[in-house]
Amino acid sequence: MMKKWEELKKQGSTHYKTDGGVEPIDLYAAGGMFKHFALCSIIKYAFRARVHTNIKDLHKIIDYAQKLIAYEEIKDGKLQDSSGSKGRA
Repeated sequence: MMKKWEELKKQGSTHYKTDGGVEPIDLYAAGGMFKHFALCSIIKYAFRARVHTNIKDLHKIIDYAQKLIAYEEIKDGKLQDSSGSKGRA
């Protein structure tokens, strides 16, 4: 089963977390740039893996793909986010 957008957003390095402020992933989503950001990140890690395979990078590809799927499902109104509302994450 796929994780929900809010669950997936909580994953990742703590240096992207803020105390009550806006996190970059929320900014990308609000600005309509998340899809492009996620695709670019997937390409970056996949391109890097062609030279040397790093398991952490492969997990990052999966993570960004899962986030993109969850984001698109919410955007398309197929799922509800954790607040119960449909629409953009």
